[in-house]
Amino acid sequence: MRNHPVTSHVLRLCAPYFAVGVFWCVLSNAWLSILAYHLQIIFWAWRRPQGIHLPSRRRALLAALPMIIAGPLAYFLIPHVTHTELGSWLASHHLSRLSFALLIPYFGILHPVLEQLHWSPLRRATPVAHLLFAGYHMLVLYTLLTPPWLVLCFVGLAVVSFAWQKLEQHWHCLAVPCVAHIAADLGIIIAAWLRMGGPE
Repeated sequence: MRNHPVTSHVLRLCAPYFAVGVFWCVLSNAWLSILAYHLQIIFWAWRRPQGIHLPSRRRALLAALPMIIAGPLAYFLIPHVTHTELGSWLASHHLSRLSFALLIPYFGILHPVLEQLHWSPLRRATPVAHLLFAGYHMLVLYTLLTPPWLVLCFVGLAVVSFAWQKLEQHWHCLAVPCVAHIAADLGIIIAAWLRMGGPE
């Protein structure tokens, strides 16, 4: 028996809130949180499969290049926007220097692709998806960032989600948002790793 479309949408919109709420906020385990989120994404993708088609023109990928600024921006802002020392904050969620290094390719490359697959149909279904996409990140960041920067991050993520939707609509594919998302997430997590001290 197929789920009612509204029920399906609600469950998919709530997926990161369940994963982050239980495994990040309660159990303080970053790996369990992201794995729980991704398992839900894979489950829903299996039920409603969709592909990531390449754009007809390779220069379309240039639309994703502005997101490269996210990494350097995060590197320079981290000491000024946090109220908790980054290394201690990560350690409190079971992320040592080694496990955080292992997280870099996983979070920086695989995670953006899975997230785009998950949020793309939700963005098309309801504009509330932009706000909920931004909102679940606040559950992760509220113990790290100062309140003004939490607000700015929320607004910025909602705007970025809207921009990804427009890129997908313009190029009729999900490849450009995926590349943009990878450029942002990979840059941010490398910046955080370098702020922790990088390789020793």
